[in-house]
Amino acid sequence: MGIFDNIEKYSWMGPLIKNADRDVRRRLLKNLRKKKDRFYPEGEYKADIKNLINCMLCPNMCRFDCGTLQASDKETIGPAYKARIGYYLSVGKIDPNDPENKEFVDLIYKCSNEETCKIWCPFEFSVVSLLETVRDDLNDQGLMPEYCKKQIEKLNQTSTIEDHNIFKTYEDKGIENIETKGDDEVFYYVGCEMMKFPEVVKANIEILKKAGVKFSTNLDQKVCCGAPALNIRDFETVNQLANKNKELIEKTGAKLVVSDCPGCVNSLTNKYQKAGIDISIDVIHIVEYFEKLFEEGKIKIQNNIPGEYKTLTIHDPCLLARNLGNTTTIRNILGKIPGLEIRDPIYNKEYTHCCGWSGTVHWADTEISVKEAQNRIEELKETGAKNIVTACPTCELGLSYGIAEEEKDNVKIIDLSILISKAI
Repeated sequence: MGIFDNIEKYSWMGPLIKNADRDVRRRLLKNLRKKKDRFYPEGEYKADIKNLINCMLCPNMCRFDCGTLQASDKETIGPAYKARIGYYLSVGKIDPNDPENKEFVDLIYKCSNEETCKIWCPFEFSVVSLLETVRDDLNDQGLMPEYCKKQIEKLNQTSTIEDHNIFKTYEDKGIENIETKGDDEVFYYVGCEMMKFPEVVKANIEILKKAGVKFSTNLDQKVCCGAPALNIRDFETVNQLANKNKELIEKTGAKLVVSDCPGCVNSLTNKYQKAGIDISIDVIHIVEYFEKLFEEGKIKIQNNIPGEYKTLTIHDPCLLARNLGNTTTIRNILGKIPGLEIRDPIYNKEYTHCCGWSGTVHWADTEISVKEAQNRIEELKETGAKNIVTACPTCELGLSYGIAEEEKDNVKIIDLSILISKAI
């Protein structure tokens, strides 16, 4: 976004400043002008002090679109408030070592990583990223919360985010494991969370086979991408998992990795790169690959979708829409299937709202996550559609917590791959 776009986007601020009381206007402009002298602390910090201060001085329109704030109904959960507390913790104005301040430390983890905040931010940063830099300082002081330590323990013990190696359950779930011979065209990278949805994994395997793609899954060798450790900022664990992933990916000989999880794609690309890890291979979401296969004529629509699926609404996964910048593939594929009626919710594409189950908030405060899921389900139900189609296992898990028990037979969450497999 260029400077003129920002000026236009925040033109509403001009009249507010102009019409403010003279003394208020004077103090505001003076603080903006003198922010470096007045607010920058001495010493070195991992926290992004500059942008934490920018966030503190902003009118904070982002708070009106923050899912965790709406779910908690507390202004203290808002992006700018968390940034402000992060600043105070990092520079020592709030002592993070004092047990009485634990609530402030926990606040830094009450974030779902949905990043609607960056849609509104005139500085073009994400409060999610700012909070991660504060976690770096907290970790350096040995203040990682216990609920985060439990996740790190699981990652180190099972190489997955579960208390057991969820990839080893493929036989019990009837999932075919395809071991590499070192000459794959594609490596199908199954996510930890997607192993909870075996029918989707089976559908993906079926579609790839029908398209004649030479691929492997290597479930006996698979490990987590490291996204949970990246969110928590435990880079020792991140590097251990990244090295295992890099070794396995190179072993397949594949020129392309396709994953069924936007979080895995984001980790293997954007987050690995920021952490200085390079796997030197293209990684895309599997639905993007299916779109390519449609365009090449390798998969074709053969069947009519059962009537129960005819009316759909789309839940755009936050990570796919905002982090990976893809808001078109789901709709393009659905557009190839005849007879579907698509009803988009008000908050869609890059303005999508979160399922509540990403980031670290579901560990720090599960009630907020459940409420955020319920809020999103209500938005999707407003379309009148009973079928919710998405392309993210974490969203499918999170949204399921938002459906009331008495509605579970009527409101269905469907992975896009299931619809594709029925259509081809």
